[in-house]
Parts: sequence; C-alpha cells; structure tokens
Amino acid sequence: MTHDLTFSHFVLRTHERQLLSGGNPVTLGARAFDVLCALVERAGVLVSKTQLFDLVWPGLIVEENNLQVHISTLRKLLGPELIATVPGRGYRFTGSVSGMEKKPAIAALLPVVTAARSIAVLPFVNLSDDPEQEYFSDGLAEDIISKLSRSPWLFVIARNSSFAYRQPSPPAADVCRALGTRYLVTGTVRRSGAVVRITADLVDGHNNETLWSQRFDRPLTDLFEVQHQISTSIVSAVEPVYLRREELRTSQSEAPDLQYWELLMRARWHFWRTTRENIDASRACLAKALEAKPDDPQCLALLSFTHMSRVWAGWAADPKQEIFEANRLALRAVSQDDTGSYAHFTLGTALSCAGNLPQAIAELEHALVLYPQFAGAAGELGRLLAFSGRTEEAVEYVLQAMDASPHDPHLSLWVRTRAIACYVDGDYAGAVKYAYQATAKRPDWFFNYYLLAATQAAAGDLEEARKSLAQGQRDRSYDLQVLRIGHPFIDERMFNHFVENLRKAGWAG
Repeated sequence: MTHDLTFSHFVLRTHERQLLSGGNPVTLGARAFDVLCALVERAGVLVSKTQLFDLVWPGLIVEENNLQVHISTLRKLLGPELIATVPGRGYRFTGSVSGMEKKPAIAALLPVVTAARSIAVLPFVNLSDDPEQEYFSDGLAEDIISKLSRSPWLFVIARNSSFAYRQPSPPAADVCRALGTRYLVTGTVRRSGAVVRITADLVDGHNNETLWSQRFDRPLTDLFEVQHQISTSIVSAVEPVYLRREELRTSQSEAPDLQYWELLMRARWHFWRTTRENIDASRACLAKALEAKPDDPQCLALLSFTHMSRVWAGWAADPKQEIFEANRLALRAVSQDDTGSYAHFTLGTALSCAGNLPQAIAELEHALVLYPQFAGAAGELGRLLAFSGRTEEAVEYVLQAMDASPHDPHLSLWVRTRAIACYVDGDYAGAVKYAYQATAKRPDWFFNYYLLAATQAAAGDLEEARKSLAQGQRDRSYDLQVLRIGHPFIDERMFNHFVENLRKAGWAG
C-alpha cells in the first residue's frame, strides 16, 4: 500500500521515496529526502538536530553544516514557511499534513536499514587478572565501532546500546533480537606481562554461527598503537566477510518481493561471477533496487561498475559510450553522497578507464581518507600507481590491501598489479611469477592470461607466451581500444612495449 502524506500542493510518498508537486515528480537528493521524511512524519513536533543525525546519518559522524545544507535545499523547494528553526535546538515542520493515520510506527522515518544490514560490537571481555585493564578492552571495541561506522555498507549499533551487554552476556540470538541486528563482533583481551593476546569473532546471531575468528598476539611496546593496529585489522576483515555472507544469503532467497537491500546484495553476488549472464542479472537487480530507492549511491556505483565490466570483458559494442555512462553514474553517486568512500572509489576507477589517471588517483586517495580501512580502494590505487610508473608506492598499497583483506574478491587484481609493477621495472621474471599467481586465483578472467603472455614474451619464453595467449583467447579477445582502457600506462612507450610483447605471442589486435 502507498503511504502518502499530503501538505500544501505536495504529496510525499515515503515507501516509493518520491515527492510530487502538483502531481509531478520533484528531484530531491537521498539525504534531503530522509530529512524531509523525518520532519513531515513528526509535523508540529520539535525534531532535534541530534535526532535528525541519528535518523538520516545513523552511525556516522557528520558535520552540522551538512544538515543545514539540506534544510536550506528543502526550504527553497517547499517554501521557507514550512520548516521553522527552533534556535539552538532543532527544526519543526509547520505545515498541515493529511494521511498521518496511515503511517507505520517508525519505519518511514529511517533510511532503509534492516537487521541484515546492521552489526553490533559488544564490549571485549577483559580476561586479565587486573580489572583496571578493562579500559583497554573497552577502548578497542570503541575503536572498532568508530571505524566500522565509516563503512558505506554497514549500519553499526550505537555504543550505548551494545555496551549494555557485558559478561556474562545472553546468547547471541537474544542479543541480536534485543538490538534488532543480525551480526555481532565479540572478543576477548588477555594481558600477560609485556604481551597482549586479543581474539575477535564475527557471529551470525540468527544461526549462532561464527563466520570469522582470529587471534592477535602483540608486544605491549605502545598500547595505543597496538589498539590502532588490531582494530584496523579486525575492521578490514569483518566488512568483506559480512558482505560475502549477505551476498550468498540473498542469492539463495526465493522471495519474489525482494526489498532494496536484498536486491543490492544479490546484484553484488551476480557481479562477482563476471559472466555475461551474471552481469545482466546484476543490472536487472540494480534497476529494481533503484526503483525502491532512487538515486541510492551504492546502487549507482555498482551499476557504474557493470558498464566498466562490459568493456573489460570485451562485450561492449561501443566501449566509449559504456565508459561515458560509467563516469556519469559514478558522478551521480558522488553527488548524492559526497562523503561516500565507495562512490569516490567507483569514480576513480571510471576516470582511469577514461584515461584521466591524475584525477582518478586523487579520487582514490580521497576514498581512503573517508574510509582508511577500504581495502578495495587501496588495491585500486596501487593498480593506477603501477600504470603511472610509481611502482614502489603501488606495491605498498597492494600489500596493504592484501594484508587487510586476504580473501577479498579483488585479490587476483591486486596480485596482477604486482606483476604490472615488476613489468614496468623491467623485472620480467617477477612479472611472470605474479601473473601466474593472478591466473591461479581467477582462471576465469581471460585478461590475466593476456598479462601472463606479455610477461612471458618479455622474459623471452615465446612458446609459453603463445600458450597463455591462446588460453586467454579461447572465449573472447581484446582489440587495441579495449586493451588501452584496461591498461592505462601513463607512459606511451611502456604501452607500446606491452603491445609489442603481446604481438610476439601472436596477438593480432
């Protein structure tokens, strides 16, 4: 059923996430729409700035100026008289609203956040003999909450709620039900002499299943540095494990009426299978998800990547048009949420396909400022630095990504970057070694065999180079235009050298 709220000449359809003016749709950013929902649903009631931050930016630290910008946008659109400022406190919607009796309790006030998407970090248990060491275990958990809150994929339960569950805590399923979440991060800290041992677990509370577990032993030379290192390692590991579980869970669902989050996770599941049929299925899921939540940055960004994938795979009838569309969608994602690390990561990748490496590198660096634990952005930054000839920096970023997320679906690309860095440096034996590793990790990615062929030809092993190229050409083939998009060497001489070695291996492109 449509949930329509009417005021003045406007109709606010909260479930469809649509605002109509005189029956015509009005363009409104995702965050501004959420602010409007929060105010209209509480018409006549003071809504504090703190409440608005909790409703519109759950789990995130946001400057007050962001809220003021959206309030200003709404006033220009609706008229200044409908939103009153209560100095020092918040805002009140002053219009007369009809249709309030239809509203659900609170669901329309919140962004689309389900138990599946949420995660709670419980206080780590202090197993040391000294109860005063609890400050370290609490600090570690708080650090994890702070860092996870910067992920674009997670809704993190506030500390004050999750820290109510100290030892002895109820069963995981009971905690999840009480907090309205599905996943828990739990852990222990044991300090003995000059060494601290920390364990951490990611638990699916609905199934009482441990999805990930790791132990860290560190010397206590600098307590705060240890806290930073371990919290970073835990956060970097938790996000990709959580995403893989959500992707698998939704891919197995037979529900005909999938909601936004399930559609987005199913789109990711298809995307990583990289066949033409899977990419098409991913695009179909994203189209439905965008109907449910128009202009959602995550959906727009992933849709941008599907266009890039069509080019990388050699399926695009018009590669330039596909890259143009990828850049358009990525820019739209950034415009909807300029604090979104995934959107900036996507834009950086799309800009690299357009040949704009300096701006692409700047976007990826910004993505890492927004979310320092973003392994995918670190790996992609390393790739572009390698093509730019900055090979030492490239390897540093790739190793950072691999250490942070050793089971990441990007892993083959990161190993591939090491092969490219060796190739640029003239270390062809090293390039062959890493190209072999990249093909072993993703033998279904035909472009890995092209790289292997070029490195083998550069190393003088033409017989093996021809075999590798034949393997890569079994299903599809690069032409020169697509090869350049996927291999944006900033030095034209290096690109020509790469092409020359592929031709030695038998490539006719």
